[in-house]
Amino acid sequence: MTSRVEDRLREALVEAGATVDASALRPLREPQRTRFRVDFRLVTVAAAVVVLAGAATAVWLSGPGDEDRAVAADPGSAESTEVAVFLCTKSAPKKTSCQGRDASRAERAAIERALKELPQLKEVLYTDQTTAYTNFRATFAHNKTVLDEVKLTDLPASFRLRFKKGADPKEVEKALRGMSGVRSVMPQALPSAEQLKPVISVFLCSKGSAVPACGAELESRGKNDFKVTKEGKAATAAQIRAIEKAIKAMPGVQEVVFEDQAAAYENLRRTYRDNKRLVEAVKVTDMPESFKVMMMPEAEWAPVVRKMRRQPGVSQVTYAPCYVDKAVLDTAFGLLLPDDKVCPVGM
Repeated sequence: MTSRVEDRLREALVEAGATVDASALRPLREPQRTRFRVDFRLVTVAAAVVVLAGAATAVWLSGPGDEDRAVAADPGSAESTEVAVFLCTKSAPKKTSCQGRDASRAERAAIERALKELPQLKEVLYTDQTTAYTNFRATFAHNKTVLDEVKLTDLPASFRLRFKKGADPKEVEKALRGMSGVRSVMPQALPSAEQLKPVISVFLCSKGSAVPACGAELESRGKNDFKVTKEGKAATAAQIRAIEKAIKAMPGVQEVVFEDQAAAYENLRRTYRDNKRLVEAVKVTDMPESFKVMMMPEAEWAPVVRKMRRQPGVSQVTYAPCYVDKAVLDTAFGLLLPDDKVCPVGM
């Protein structure tokens, strides 16, 4: 299930410095609840882009494989000043070269030697599992669900790389990928204050949508490949009014703002103003309309998400801090967890 939007974004992300191969980006589909993925119901590429628009450090592309694709696309710079090299663990996803085993001492030593020979690096720091677990517990003190799920042995050891001024991190990343004992290589970035705001985004159905919730019908053409046999319909004016009324009636809602296509596109342009190729890959008409729902501090967000997902005319519903937690788990700790172990919403 490919589209012109998807093709344009794929090309733009490659030029912007993707952290995964372009060939790894596949058509989008509805994720299984037991997998770690953006908790969408079959989303468009444009919607995936704007989930973190405002101060994004990563664009999340929900794919049909066993994992999400996190593509570096920082609005301020395409480069990161620090990179984490995660070592193999028995629990590493099958897509890695770890083959269900921990990195050996010999492999770790070889990786360290290779790193210290790279002229681009200013500093190489090793983080063992115990230190990683201590840091993890401190980072996710706010998320008991995650704390209860992760054990010390789940966390991979890692090398943290700091670069000399003017060095190109992408060259180092390329040199490390595929090296024996290396699980993944991830640029590091701290979430912004904007990303941490308790904002729920309620995306509306658009004309020609490939989202089943919008009335689209799909036909499987083989593994990870779908054909749209019936396009979805846009949310009607009556549905939009009903959605807004339902949002405002929910407890804990502080503010509701409607964002049309033009406003969504302008936010994208402002966020990625230094990434001309990425901005040009997306058109105004690609952007979904949405309601941005600011929740009160400490308010229960899950009931709002559950109710909005059942509303006619709604394509998808996202909660911003969940994306931050998922991104931090992946980039800072090398972990992929099922949705219900990161941000449980329930039925």
